[in-house]
Amino acid sequence: MNFVIKERPSTLIVFLLLWFLAGAVQGAFMPLSGEEAYYWLFSQHLQWGYLDHPPAVAFFAYLGSLFDSTEFGARLFSSLLSTATLALLYDLLGRKHLRLFIFMTVGLLAVHAGSFLVKTDVPLLFFEVLFFWFYKRYVANEKWVNILGVSLAVVGMLLSKYHGVLIVFFTLLSNFKLLQRRSFWAIVILSILFMLPHIYWLYQNDWSSIVFHLNDRADISFNPANVVSYVLSQPIVLGPLVSIPLFIGLTRPIEKSTLNAALKWVFFGVLAFFLYQSFKVFIHKHWTSVVLVPLMVLAFDPVSKSERLSLWVRRLGRFSVFFFLLFRLYLSVDYLPTSISRSLEPLHDWDQWASELSTLSDGRPIVFINSYENASRYEFYSKQEAHTLSTVYFNNTQFDYWGREEAFRDQEVLLVHHKRNQPGFDTYTASNNARIYYQFIDRFSAFDKVDVKITPLSNGEYALLINNPYPFAIGQESINRADLRYYLLEGERILKEGDVIQNLSIKSNQTVRDTVTVPRLSDKKRYHLRFGLKVEDLPPTINSNRLTISTP
Repeated sequence: MNFVIKERPSTLIVFLLLWFLAGAVQGAFMPLSGEEAYYWLFSQHLQWGYLDHPPAVAFFAYLGSLFDSTEFGARLFSSLLSTATLALLYDLLGRKHLRLFIFMTVGLLAVHAGSFLVKTDVPLLFFEVLFFWFYKRYVANEKWVNILGVSLAVVGMLLSKYHGVLIVFFTLLSNFKLLQRRSFWAIVILSILFMLPHIYWLYQNDWSSIVFHLNDRADISFNPANVVSYVLSQPIVLGPLVSIPLFIGLTRPIEKSTLNAALKWVFFGVLAFFLYQSFKVFIHKHWTSVVLVPLMVLAFDPVSKSERLSLWVRRLGRFSVFFFLLFRLYLSVDYLPTSISRSLEPLHDWDQWASELSTLSDGRPIVFINSYENASRYEFYSKQEAHTLSTVYFNNTQFDYWGREEAFRDQEVLLVHHKRNQPGFDTYTASNNARIYYQFIDRFSAFDKVDVKITPLSNGEYALLINNPYPFAIGQESINRADLRYYLLEGERILKEGDVIQNLSIKSNQTVRDTVTVPRLSDKKRYHLRFGLKVEDLPPTINSNRLTISTP
């Protein structure tokens, strides 16, 4: 395979056009993943923030949905933003060595993924490149257009993903002289002003998104495997093959400039930050995607000056793009033998899965346990509302704020579990080989809005402040019986549980106080305490934050 690329402006236009078309076609024929469907569902309920993400991903999915209601519409602006990102990036690189730029681009897996997937990283990377594009001009000239551009890029990053704060932080560390500029404080003020709608949303929602990320995630616990997984996954996120000559390029002399200093701080700072975080939480592979930009920019010049490194980028780029295209084709069309595709995770025919699940429910609403992804995917393909019941060992999702619990209250529902071998659950295998673990519930009644605030006292005692925000009493009628229980957790694993108050009795809009004693675990130095309400056959809901318990 031999690509002949001529170094002229029209070649860049053709490349960007082909890149956009490939992403758009991919987006039209590939079924939505569960996470993408979740973001699409965000776009159907536009607001200035969501529990687990800022609003940019929802906004761009919404814009695409104005043109088309299928997968194509949901993904349209991912393809557009990806193409715009590459155009800006090439300009940031000085508009030179186009052939090297193209082979570097097509050889990176994350760049391919961003061209068609509905991901928070897609607008984040666009605004990151835009930030460095304006930052380069701002340090040279403090014109208002550059001040405004940096401000808008900062806000765009923060509204795409909170990880954007790392880019701003490490850039500032690279250039403390910025603090001496009046224009820098203009950037700060403008950024805060532009962020006010989101900040006000956080205030209205009790800073729930901040609390969620810092304290209430189910994967907050030390596990040596998390550290190993983080270290081993980075070559895949940042490559997997073309990144090798790029990393070698980083060891070569790099021109000293204010921009390159910022890029170095971001690259090494972000990787070090998440390495530290891996000792406390599971690091999802795409969280470090922001280091792709500094890697590509910093390595580009030394690689272009080395005939050997340039040759290897082209060779590995050709090899990588061949397999990436085969994989992208498989994401849209299941061309593998049935014996192989059946052994893999289901990727296709999720519309048939939704249709079969709808038939199985026989008109009943469907409640998924701890599976916001499948609930979202079901709603996208069936056009019927679904709900996710978040349980005490998991974490809340945006479904908990959409009022679905009240919409389904007292109805007969189909309960779909995310784990197999659950007592009372039957198994159905859909035509796409997805396993459905289900159970019919005569009356769905959950109380996840009951709020339990925990205050540690001493010797395992805790003061509880229990509030019932519902317009009805709990525990004063047999149909509204619920038991308050404690749960000692390590990640998603329940270490110990027990009753706190059997048949909790609390009136509508009433707050009651209680003091309870929870036994400590002698064999664990660090774990979490959480309280949940258990209602009949339903799993316990999340009714308190996670409280970290540490023993000497």
